[in-house]
Amino acid sequence: MRPTRRSVLSTLLAAGTAGLASGWPRAGAQAQGSWPDRPIRLVTPFQPGGGTDIVARLLAPRLGEALGQPVVVENRSGANGVVGVRYVAAAPPDGYTLLLDAPGIVMNASLLREPLYDPVGSFEPIAQILSVPFVIVVNPQLPARTLAEFLALAKSRPRELNIAAGGPSTLLATELYRLQTGVEFTVVPYRGSAPAAAATVAGEVQAMFSDFPSVAGQVAGGLLRPLAVSTRERTPLLPAVPTAQESGAPDYVADIWYGLYAPRGTPAPILARLHGEVQRIVMLPEVRERIAGLGATPVAISPDAFRAHVADEVSRWRDVVVRGGIRRE
Repeated sequence: MRPTRRSVLSTLLAAGTAGLASGWPRAGAQAQGSWPDRPIRLVTPFQPGGGTDIVARLLAPRLGEALGQPVVVENRSGANGVVGVRYVAAAPPDGYTLLLDAPGIVMNASLLREPLYDPVGSFEPIAQILSVPFVIVVNPQLPARTLAEFLALAKSRPRELNIAAGGPSTLLATELYRLQTGVEFTVVPYRGSAPAAAATVAGEVQAMFSDFPSVAGQVAGGLLRPLAVSTRERTPLLPAVPTAQESGAPDYVADIWYGLYAPRGTPAPILARLHGEVQRIVMLPEVRERIAGLGATPVAISPDAFRAHVADEVSRWRDVVVRGGIRRE
């Protein structure tokens, strides 16, 4: 039996849900003394190797150097990213537990009936760090060298092509493409972008909608073939790869954005310090070079503008869920 969109969502969410019931620190503590006076945890809600983890490990050592305390990346995966996000939402608002996440924080809020957190109300937005396109990649054995050929192939073989979903971002990016093109394929869930990319390389599935950092190595090595990027403009890192709009999907535009958050109620001086340091770090020449190497663009907006962006994204992806008939779990 082929997985339905409901069963894909259920599978993505099933892993690690037990972690939602226990193990969270108590909220309500306020910053004590001179902050920071001990190491800071930077939580990412997915396994090592994916785009979120890559960005966290780019930021952490430089932020730790700026603050005078280690910033330790902590991968708290499970329930398709909900475990790590919920953990930070319930952490003491003292500046010692931070969250770095991609759009999964808002997409899960759209997919779940009771996500156990509010992407706007449960967090203090510190900084939107960078934006990166989705890239549509296929196994090189697939007889499609362009997105238009992929679309034609998928339409000629309804539901025979398997598309990897490594999380809520890729699930809904794939669903948006389906809604806008009318193509039908089978979505296969994986526990993160890294295993989804590995499955695409191995031929377990034929294609994947991915954030570029998660597949950059495989693309460079010829293990995956990029067909298109999802942004309005081509990325300088893949100048020969057209946009989806150029390739038969004129309305398809989406991106992966990474942001830093603190639990709601974190003192304003801590938030201001973190915002200033992060904005300074992403503009460092060596960091900008690394960001460009990921096919990404640094983002410099205010915390209020970031909060508004989060709210807009919640509305946008909830609309995709409704129009796609995806049952909220």
